[in-house]
Amino acid sequence: MTNTKAQAGVQAAPAPWPTLGVAELAAHPGNRRDIEAPADLLADVKENGVEEPLYVVRTNGNVPQVIDGFQRLAAAVAAGLETVPVTPRPVIRIGALTPHPKNAREDLDINAPFVDSLRAEGCRIPVKVQRLDGGVLQVNDGNRRFFGSKDAGLTHLPYEWDDDDRDAAGQFLDMITTAQHRKGLSPSEMNVAMFAASEAGAQIGRIAKAAGVRQKDVRTLVKVRSDAALNAAVTGGSYEWTFEHMTALTEFADDPEALAAITEVAAKARATPRDVEWIITVERTKRDQQVKAETHRAELEADGQRIREAEELSERALPVWRLREISMEEHAQCKGQVWVFDEQRGDRYEPYCSAPGLYGHVVSGSTSSGDTKAPAEKEAERAARAAVKKGNIDWDASEALRHKWITDLIKRRSLSKNTTNALIGHVNEALLSGTWGISEDLNKGATTENLATFLGLNTQQAQDRAGFAGHAAKDPRRAPQLQFAAIAAVREKSATRSAWRTDDQHAPWTRKPTGQWFRVLESLGYQLTPIEQSVMDGEPYDPAKKTARAAITSGSEPETEQESGAEEEPEAEEAEEAEEADEPSSDDDEAAA
Repeated sequence: MTNTKAQAGVQAAPAPWPTLGVAELAAHPGNRRDIEAPADLLADVKENGVEEPLYVVRTNGNVPQVIDGFQRLAAAVAAGLETVPVTPRPVIRIGALTPHPKNAREDLDINAPFVDSLRAEGCRIPVKVQRLDGGVLQVNDGNRRFFGSKDAGLTHLPYEWDDDDRDAAGQFLDMITTAQHRKGLSPSEMNVAMFAASEAGAQIGRIAKAAGVRQKDVRTLVKVRSDAALNAAVTGGSYEWTFEHMTALTEFADDPEALAAITEVAAKARATPRDVEWIITVERTKRDQQVKAETHRAELEADGQRIREAEELSERALPVWRLREISMEEHAQCKGQVWVFDEQRGDRYEPYCSAPGLYGHVVSGSTSSGDTKAPAEKEAERAARAAVKKGNIDWDASEALRHKWITDLIKRRSLSKNTTNALIGHVNEALLSGTWGISEDLNKGATTENLATFLGLNTQQAQDRAGFAGHAAKDPRRAPQLQFAAIAAVREKSATRSAWRTDDQHAPWTRKPTGQWFRVLESLGYQLTPIEQSVMDGEPYDPAKKTARAAITSGSEPETEQESGAEEEPEAEEAEEAEEADEPSSDDDEAAA
């Protein structure tokens, strides 16, 4: 039987018992029995006070009635005490109990959140105790609570007596039936309960300890459920919102259009966390591009540049890159230069010449005017440009998800044997066959940027490629991951936007190897986004189709930490613990909030 300790060396005194006045208890005739306190008990009470709480209930007239503890009350009266500790339900000292020697649970899973909840709130469910021959008090039901309460530093447990004549067979049957009768709260039910506790006045720290979650998760929940629009988003369907996704949702509280797009995906039948993560990343990418575009426009306006809408330009206007024998810098002095929003890039403005012929410029390529185009043809071109813009956003969002997944893979402390062998195989293929552009692209700037990201280097560390090896993990068992990081950086350098295009800008020399790279990632457990799936399948991508079918139907599930036997990244754990330790205590926490 496994009894995993929560945190070695943690000592925490349980909350003090509530007290009642001795005079108030003694005034009720039913509490004064014609008994005298034993001499040893009286001596102990005079020296230490009453340490064992009296079991006291309130009658219909709100009169305190002692159920257990008459001798202790008599000793308190004789010793002249003013108050005694009380409990509204029967409790028993943990040291008097003996765990069941053949408990059915092989792993009690005494984890830190469970122990913290007991330390914060005490044990709320009574253990079932049976008196055996020789005076042994055996815990027949509640062994996990028994061990967890010991780890939490509790001194007493609520209890109830099991049938004294319950045989051994009946004890084991009880273990089965009581386990079957218990059902944990679903994530959404847990969230409802935590928010209700907050509304009822519970402090953030207290809720977090009782639920076994982080304080910042409780804050996120309260923020979401307190906002009408956000609350409607997380309660409008069957999707079980994670704290991570609720946190992301708060980013769009002032963006009804993005909020509606995210809510629509989450409300679909069979929506998965991957589907919601995908649409959140898409909306986040759109927002980030908009911010960059607004920043670029502000810079241009501050510099006195003229900005025009595309519809304002004549058919003769052309982007500067189309002009021959003149550079961007040289054209900056042209009186015809204006800046137009780059719809395809989405995050900047592009320089145009409003009248190339008037200002004496030579045009590259075709110079045929668009005046002869029919309205339907022009509309088709506008629709095509809009589709490219959406596709580029989806591609950028996919890249963000993909890079995060690769980074997490590289950071894992240990991998399963199958995954390790797969990484080694891919590294060998890239080095020995020479088909992945290793020799040409390994030291390119974009490769270096990707590699720094995958290795988790900070800005200063990322400046010097020669020092990357010194910053990487020294554990030789992680060599396959680090080597794969270099290969992944090369492949990602070449996986540009052109890979998804199937129109007149298609680039098969980019699309084909990128599709092969996506197949490698999928074999390692990465769930492809719709646009990545289309590239791997060699099919055109329709930006209007946002359903991440790969996330729903793919037979390749991501390798979890449990499956791989991997440990959580200690740096992340320690940082999280430090963050929680720095947060105010329960009393101060609410005031700070």
